Parts: sequence; structure tokens; C-alpha cells
Amino acid sequence: MSQFTQIMLFYDQLNNMADEIHELINREMFDEILSKLALHDKVVLQIKLTKKCTQFTEEELQEINKIEDQLRIKEKDNIELLQANMTIVKKELNSLKLKSKLNKAYGQIPENQHQGSIIDIDDTYRGK
Repeated sequence: MSQFTQIMLFYDQLNNMADEIHELINREMFDEILSKLALHDKVVLQIKLTKKCTQFTEEELQEINKIEDQLRIKEKDNIELLQANMTIVKKELNSLKLKSKLNKAYGQIPENQHQGSIIDIDDTYRGK
């Protein structure tokens, strides 16, 4: 197997991973994304090593550059999708925090329901 064929297989792996990561982001499976990214980093390292140690023809370099551009677009789209999801999650968390604060401040907790109100006055101190 030639070095060019090998590097093309690596790029194919990265392309498939980018598609899988896109699906995982849509399904909000963030632990699986982290696992894929660890494998992604290993493949990128293999590509760098192969490129460093191999002399490619001009046509091969053009093909490699074309594939790298396509991968950059896919990965940029994945990053933007992930950032959009993070913004939505942040808004939801802030909403939950506000709801929690409101529940603490105004919630009807039975043991504290009358605490500090005029209804809480006990007439036993008058001797009745």
C-alpha cells in the first residue's frame, strides 16, 4: 500500500468521524463525542506523521488539500452546531436557576409556611 493510499484512508476515517460527531451532537450524546474526539486526534497525528515522512506528487498534494478543505468545513459546522447547542443549554440552566430561586423564595414549604407572618402569633403567652 502506498503512502498516498494510506493517507487517503486516514482522511476517509476523519470524514466518517466528522459525520458521526455531527449526529452525536444532534442526539446530545456528549460522552460519545469525547470518545470520538480522542480517536480523531490519533488519526490526525498519523496524518501529520505520514505527511512529514512522505514526498507526494503535485496531484496528490492537490487531492490532499481538497480533502482537507472539505474536512475543515465539516468540522467548522460541527463546532458551530455544538456552540449553538451550548447556548441553548446555558439558557435552560439559567432558567432553571431562576425557577429554583423563585421556588426557594416563594415556595409553599409546609413547616415554614406561616413562619414570620402575623398568623404565627401564639396567644398562650397571655395565659388564656
